[in-house]
Amino acid sequence: MLIKNGTVLSRDQLEANTDVRVSDGRITALSSGLQPKPGEQVIDADGQLALPGFVDLHTHGIRDVLVQENGLVKYSRYQLEQGVTACTPTLLGSVTSNIAAMRAGLQETDSFRRTPNILGFRLELPYLFKPGAAQPSALAAIESSATQALYEAGEGHIKIWDVSPELEAVVPFIEWATAQGIVTSLAHTSATIEQTRRAVDAGMSLVTHLFDTFDLPIELDPGVYPAGLVDYVLIEDRLTAEIIPDGVHVHPYLVEETLRCKGTERTAFITDSVRGAGNPPGRYAGLYAGTEIEVTADRGVRRTLDDGLSGSALTQLVSFQNSVLKFGRSIPAASCLCSRTPARVLGARKKGLLALGMDADIVILDCHLRLIATIIGGELAYQSLSLPAID
Repeated sequence: MLIKNGTVLSRDQLEANTDVRVSDGRITALSSGLQPKPGEQVIDADGQLALPGFVDLHTHGIRDVLVQENGLVKYSRYQLEQGVTACTPTLLGSVTSNIAAMRAGLQETDSFRRTPNILGFRLELPYLFKPGAAQPSALAAIESSATQALYEAGEGHIKIWDVSPELEAVVPFIEWATAQGIVTSLAHTSATIEQTRRAVDAGMSLVTHLFDTFDLPIELDPGVYPAGLVDYVLIEDRLTAEIIPDGVHVHPYLVEETLRCKGTERTAFITDSVRGAGNPPGRYAGLYAGTEIEVTADRGVRRTLDDGLSGSALTQLVSFQNSVLKFGRSIPAASCLCSRTPARVLGARKKGLLALGMDADIVILDCHLRLIATIIGGELAYQSLSLPAID
């Protein structure tokens, strides 16, 4: 494949009138004036942006799919239609439910061979102190037999495992997970700063949707402003913080605070998307049987029962657009938030950046940041029918 005449983001610089040559799934040339070779598919990207494919670390579903209930092949296709070339479907069930979901998902996808943009699973449950939107009955204490059963069911495909630092046996668990190459993430917690520091010392490196489900600090000494867990997270350089950038879960001032404290290299924009994300406004089935959600343009995903937030309606394409249009970041910075930093968290060293030898995972956007095409592994995986055609 040869992508001609695009404005290409390469190593934090937008380079106009640049060509990208792809061979065997990798980027083999970045230059201007490259001439097509026999048999190459040529894409004219004149006036368009060529950026790294989006990476979503935290996503429970999209459109009519909830990954807990499988449908991962369809989910993978929907994500490609949003420019997502790497993601970790996130499970939110009990030990037995997550074991069943992983086994079924691996069978359906032939261990992800049919879904090249799925890099592995993320377990948000069961090792949480408080449930958030999850069912409290799904929470469990850290226990070696459950850990082993989950690990074996994932067949080496668990990439991220959420855990609350105040749980007993958390330090040995984090040390074990780190030794297996699994990222552990601070989640759904009321932990103290000291408990969290011990978890970070043991290897914890990620923070699950910062601000969302975090407790406000309590003033113990009247007139003395208290420091809370969020304050520690913001200054702890060993932690990368997730943010849900829909303007609903996290106030724009807090998004700005996070970006100024941690920078784009230690902030990852995620969707926390659920079934209904990417759909037009309306009412849809919710996270759990018998629940209903309402998707709106400005309030995200709300349970109709109590009007409470229940995941987000974001796609990672919208996260990228919001980075620029809502939070005022440059296109290179937005790409770092939605591609490079999430790829680094996952240890996907060949993704998140357009450079020689990197995976040919590319999105092509128009000047309004609308998606024209998704390329994964050098193959055209999606092309918008409502936007200019690719020859």
